[in-house]
Amino acid sequence: MNKLIIYALAVVILLSCEKEKKNSVNIPKKHKKEKKEENPDKYAIWTEKQAARHQKILQKLSSKAKKTNYKKGRSYSYDESHLRGTWKNRGPKNMPGAFKFTEMLDDTDVIYGVSHNHYASEFNSKALIFKGTVYNPKTGKGGDDFKVLTANWPNRYQNLFAFKIDSITRLVAHIENGPLYYSDDDGTTWSQSNGLPDANTSSIINRQDDHTIYVTNGQLVFFSTDKGANFFLLKEFNTKENSFLYTPRYDLQANSEAIYLAHGGTFYKLNDKKTDFSKLGTYTTNHGSRLFSIGGDSRVLYITEDKNYWVSNDEGKTWVNKHPKGNYYGNRTVKMSPGKFFAAHPENPSISIAGYSQPIISLDKLNTNHSTTTGWGRYQNGTSLNTEDYYNRIRFNYHPDFQSSQFFYNSTGDLFSVRCSDGGIFISYKEWEDFPNEGTAFNNTGYKDAHYINLNVINTINPLIYRNNLFTGYSNPNHIYYSTQDQGSGSIINDDSKREDNKEVLDFYQSIGGDGPPINSHDGKYAWKWQRQGTKVYAPVKIYSNTGAFQSISKINRQFKDEYSVSFTKKTAMAYVQTYIDRTDSDKNMWVLSKDLNRVTWDGTSITSHTVDKGTNHVAALAQATLNPDKLYMLQDGKVFISEDRGTTFDTEITTPFSKTNEVIGRGDIGSGVVLPNDDNWILFCGPSTNNVGSILSKDGGQTWIDITGDFPSGIDAQTSGMVVTSGGEFVFAGTDIGPYVFDVAKEKWYSIAEGIGFFNATDVDYIPSINTVRFASWGSGILDFKIDTRSLSIDDNDVAFKTNFNVYPTPANEFITLQLKNSISSKLNIDFYNILGKKVLTKNDVTLINNEVTINTSQLTPGIYIANILGDKNQKMSKKIIIQ
Repeated sequence: MNKLIIYALAVVILLSCEKEKKNSVNIPKKHKKEKKEENPDKYAIWTEKQAARHQKILQKLSSKAKKTNYKKGRSYSYDESHLRGTWKNRGPKNMPGAFKFTEMLDDTDVIYGVSHNHYASEFNSKALIFKGTVYNPKTGKGGDDFKVLTANWPNRYQNLFAFKIDSITRLVAHIENGPLYYSDDDGTTWSQSNGLPDANTSSIINRQDDHTIYVTNGQLVFFSTDKGANFFLLKEFNTKENSFLYTPRYDLQANSEAIYLAHGGTFYKLNDKKTDFSKLGTYTTNHGSRLFSIGGDSRVLYITEDKNYWVSNDEGKTWVNKHPKGNYYGNRTVKMSPGKFFAAHPENPSISIAGYSQPIISLDKLNTNHSTTTGWGRYQNGTSLNTEDYYNRIRFNYHPDFQSSQFFYNSTGDLFSVRCSDGGIFISYKEWEDFPNEGTAFNNTGYKDAHYINLNVINTINPLIYRNNLFTGYSNPNHIYYSTQDQGSGSIINDDSKREDNKEVLDFYQSIGGDGPPINSHDGKYAWKWQRQGTKVYAPVKIYSNTGAFQSISKINRQFKDEYSVSFTKKTAMAYVQTYIDRTDSDKNMWVLSKDLNRVTWDGTSITSHTVDKGTNHVAALAQATLNPDKLYMLQDGKVFISEDRGTTFDTEITTPFSKTNEVIGRGDIGSGVVLPNDDNWILFCGPSTNNVGSILSKDGGQTWIDITGDFPSGIDAQTSGMVVTSGGEFVFAGTDIGPYVFDVAKEKWYSIAEGIGFFNATDVDYIPSINTVRFASWGSGILDFKIDTRSLSIDDNDVAFKTNFNVYPTPANEFITLQLKNSISSKLNIDFYNILGKKVLTKNDVTLINNEVTINTSQLTPGIYIANILGDKNQKMSKKIIIQ
C-alpha cells in the first residue's frame, strides 16, 4: 500500500477516536464507530532507514552519557556541574500499560515485557523493556513488580531472548528492521552483535541446541553459536523475500530441535547437518510481512500473515488455508487478528489463542473458534468504579487491543497464556480449559482463581501522554492531570496532600476512559480543551471548584460546554496540533498552531476567534513576551513573524538560520519557544529544520537570529514539545523526542540532562516555581520531575518562601495596589518600580506591613506594565510584574 495512503488512513482512524469514549460495555450508538481495528500505522514497524537512523542517535547520545542509572534521591549534576538536581518519576501509578510482546526466563517466574508505543511514523514511538514476575498460584507470589530496564536505550523491538549463561542472564534484543544487541547486565549496557547486516527481519533461538541463534534479512540466513555475540553466514537465497524463522520452544514439543523457515510462500527446514535448508512445501505465493509469524510444532504448524492463516498436519509439506472469524466488540463477521506472535498450545498444538478486542480460542486447528465479550469492555469500565474498588478491578476492565499471544511455563511447571495488549499483560492459567461462555461472569476479583490476571497495573509506569496534555493545579504541586493515547485521562486519586507529599510515585485515578481528551492549563487555575486536529476549542473552565476544592480530570472535563466553543476549518496533516495558552491572561486566550494560527478569546461570557494565515507549513512555535504580553513571536516556515497586538496581526517577518522543512503527512513542524522573564528582547526557539539547525536565539527583539544548536538535536530530532524558563532566567528546559535538555542562559549553551533518568520522549513540560521543579510528560515513561537544587539558581530557601507566599492585588491595578505576604517572613519591604524600558520610575523604602500586607499609591504611574523589584528585611529578593490601567 502506498505510504501516503497508509498515513492518510492512520489520520482518519485517529480522527475517529477524538470523541470521548464511554466506559460501559453497552456502547451508546454515537460511540460505536469511534475506534477501528484496522489501523495500518499501528501495525507498522520501523523501516530499515528509520531503524538505522535511530541506532546512530542512540550511539551518539550514549557516547556522551555518564554511565549512571537512576537511583531514588540521588542528586545529578549537569552543565559542567553548574546545574544540580534530583529526578523523580511521579507515575501514574495504578494504570495499565501498552505492551507488544513478552519473553520468559525459563524455569523461573521472571517475565520481560516489551512496551507498545504505537505508530512507527512517529519518532516518539520508541519502546522499552520491562522486567517483572508472573503470579504463580502455587507459591501465591508474583505480579505487579515491573521495572523498566532500558530507559537509557529505548528502541522498537522485533524480538527478545532471555536465557542463562552460568549465573548470568543474557538478553538478546532484535531491533525492528535493525541489528541485534546483547546485554549481560539487565539492559544497562548493550553490545552490538557482529557479522550481521544492518537490517534484519526475523530471529529465533534454539534452546535445545545450546541456545544457537538464527537470523535472516530475507535473503541471507546467519547463525551464532556463542549466544549472540558473533554471527556467520549459513544460507543465501537467490532473491530477497518476506521471511520468518521458527523453532519450537520446549523439549516436550514434537521435533523441538527443528529450525523452520517461511520464505516467500515456501516452507523450509534446516537439514540434520545444519548446512542448508531443505524445501518441504509451498503454502502460498509471495505475501506481505504484516503480523507474520509461525506457531506450533511438527504435529500441527501454523503460518499467519495479515489475518491470513495456513495450517499443516504433515510438518509443512502440505497446507490448508483457514479463515477463522474474530470478535470485534461483538461483531463476529470480522477476520481474526493473529497478533505479532501466533500462539499454539505446546502440549496440544490443535489448541491456539488469538484475537484483538476479545480473546479468541480454537480447540481444533482453526476449524472453529470461541470468543466472548463478557468482561472485556470496549473502553475502561474500571473508570466508573469507586476508589476502594479501583485497584483490584480496573486491571480486568481495560479495553485490550491485543498485540500478541504466547504460552509459557512458570517456575513450578504450570502452563499459562499471555496476551499482550494496550491494556497491560493479561495471563491465564485456564482459559483454554475453562473458556467462559458469552454472558457468563467469570471471576476476576483476585489472582488465585481468576480467568485473566493483568500483571502490571500497580507499579508499571508507561503512559502514552499526548503533547500539550500535562498540567499542574496551582494549590498543590501533586495535583497532576494528564491525557493519554488509549489509556484514558488521570488525576491524583484524592486530595490527601499530607499522605502524598512524601511519596515519589503518586496514586492516580483514571477517570476518563479510552483516548484522553486534550486538556491543558498554564496557570493551574483554568483549563482549556480542544479537538486534537484543532477543529474545535472550548472556553476555559475552573480547575478547582467554586469553593477551591480539588476536582478530578473527569469533573473538569464535564464543565466544558458546546455552546461555549468555536470551530475552525481543518488545516493540518497531523493527527494532532500543538496549542499555546496566554502566559499572562491564561483564562482569556489560547492559540491553535495548525497551518494557520488560530486564536480563541474568552471574556467570561462569550467566545470569539481570530485566524492569521502567513506560511504554508504548520506553525512550529509561539512565544509571548513577559513585560509586554501583547508582543508575540511566531516561528513558521523557518521564519519568525512578530506581532505587537496580541496576535491580531503579524506585520514583521524575519529570516532565521532555520530552513523550511519538507513537511509530509503524519509529521509536521513541532517546536517551542520562550522569552526571558526579565528581557522581552531575548527569545529562544527550538524545532525541526532541513539543515543542521535545531535552536536559534535573538537578543534584539527578534530582528536578528543566531544558530545556538550545539549539542541540541537538529533535523526532525529537534521536535520540541514544550520549553520553560526558570523565574530568574538562569535556565531554559526543553523536552524533545530524544530526551530532556537544558540551556544555560549565561553560557548560551545546551546540555543533555537525560543521564540518570533516561532518554524519554518528552510530550509536554511544566514548571512549578514554588518547588523549583521542571515537570516532563513522556510518551511511554511516565511523568518525570526534575527538582532544581536552589544553589543552581543562586537563591536560598528564604527567597523561595518569599516568592511562594507573596501576592499582589488587584491586577491590573488603578491608583492603588496591595502587596500581601501570607506568612510573617518579612515585616518591611523596599520596592523599586521599573518601566518596560528598564528605567526606575518609583521607589518605596522601609514600607511596613500591617497584618502581613501594605497598600501603595501608584497614581503617579502612567498606565502600562512595570516590574517591581522587592527586597525583604532578611535580604529576600524577588521581582513581580505590575499592570497599571
